[in-house]
Parts: sequence; structure tokens; C-alpha cells
Amino acid sequence: MDREQHSSPPSLKDEVFRKIGRNLLIFQQIEGLLKMILGNSKVQGYARELAINREQRIDGMQKDMMGQLIKQYFDEILSSSDEEPQGPRDLTEPWLSSSFKIAADADFAKNQLEAFEMMREERNRLVHHFLPDWHPDSPESLILASDDLDKQREKVLLVWEHLKSVAGTMQQARQMQARYMASDDFIQQFELLWLQQSPLIQLFCDIAMQIGRADGWACLAHAGKLVHMQLADDVAQMKATYGHHSFKKLLIASNLFEIWDKALPHGGSRTFYRIRKP
Repeated sequence: MDREQHSSPPSLKDEVFRKIGRNLLIFQQIEGLLKMILGNSKVQGYARELAINREQRIDGMQKDMMGQLIKQYFDEILSSSDEEPQGPRDLTEPWLSSSFKIAADADFAKNQLEAFEMMREERNRLVHHFLPDWHPDSPESLILASDDLDKQREKVLLVWEHLKSVAGTMQQARQMQARYMASDDFIQQFELLWLQQSPLIQLFCDIAMQIGRADGWACLAHAGKLVHMQLADDVAQMKATYGHHSFKKLLIASNLFEIWDKALPHGGSRTFYRIRKP
């Protein structure tokens, strides 16, 4: 019997090679989807730094192992934690935080984690342990390898499809977010929140609680003197920063206070303010 009779048919060997490449490509796509999702799922920082922070986050996980990516995915994406990100205590400019999560019950998360761990084990088996069992000249071995590769593909397809679905949902969410952030409504709300969190407004809140009467009203002139003493630089830049040249207009614009112009007996008025009730 000559050598050709002992060797496996080229078509069968080629088919196994094709399936190896197919499965490796699926694992690479899973890894790529994990990095894409995680890289874009969370971004925070000062507005001018968001793009840089995002790039650094993406670059930082390029060398992460599959196990690290899976752990991060379940810690950040499929997590039941509602922990809010903490920004700097002394904000000097707009600071933003955005995150993407999937609401899932414990059973769903547990099942997904098991599926991801199985996928990781299958990937390691193909990448690190396939060659010891590789017998290219044995038709029986090639048939077993071909069947095993098909079964492996079926096992990991659920993870692949799950991540593709998550990536699609994230893309839709980002598009909606981008449209909203470009809208006049967002700009107005953002400017309002920025003003409400400003050092000047926060100080006026503190002063109202300290010097206000039993009914909450505090003299704006008195409060203004205290603000001048504590935040002189902010007061000097108030018009340029917030667009208002008087404390009264600043407080009205913040929408956090009630304003009362009390008429005086001999003419004129005195302005009082108090924190608006929720």
C-alpha cells in the first residue's frame, strides 16, 4: 500500500483547517466586541478631557487577557451595582460622567457568566491544546476534529450573538445620546446644572441656611457681602462666567431660590431670598 493510501484526503484536511480558522475568527471577534463595549461603556472627566480619557481607556485594555475582559464586563456591564461616580469636590469647569449597563436579574447574569467562562475555556483549548491531538494523516482523527470544531462553534455562538446584540444596543444608545446632547434642551439643562453646582450658588445656599430667618428668608444684601468676602475672584468673573452682573439675576437664573422684594416704609425695597422647596 503506497503513501497516498495512508494519507488523508486533501479536502478533509482543508475543511479542518477552514474550521480552525473560522473558530479562531469567532474568538477574535468576541474579544474585539468585549474591548469595544468596555472601551465605550464608561467615560468621565472634565468636558475638555472626555475624548482623551476615552482613548486612554480603550488603549489600556488592548493587552488585557480574555479572563480580565470577562471580569470587567460582569463588574461593569452586567452589574446590579447602582454606585454613582464621584466627581472632583472643587469643580472648576463642566465635569461629565456617562456609563452603559444592562439591567439583568441574578439568574440571567449567572447563566451568562457560565457561558462566558465556557467560551474562555474553549478558546484556550483551541489555541493552546489543539496541536497535541492533531493527527493530520489520520482520516478518523480529522473527522473527530471536524466534528469537535463544529460543536465548539455551536457552544460559543450564544456568547457571540449576545455581545453583538449588546454592541448594537450600545450603538443605538450612543446615537440617541449624541442627538440629545446636540439639542437646545440639553444645552439649557446643562447650563442650568452647571450654574446650580457653581461655587457661588452653593455658597448662597449655605448662607441662606446659616443666616435665614425661621421662615427661611435671608437678606440678599447681607448674603452678598459674605459672598464677596469668601469668593471675591468668582464674583469678579461672574458676568463673564455666568452671564449675570447681579446676585439677584444670578439667583433667579439658578431656579433654586424664591425672591422677595420687600417694600420699605420710606420707599424703595429690600431683596430677600430663600431656598425653593422641592
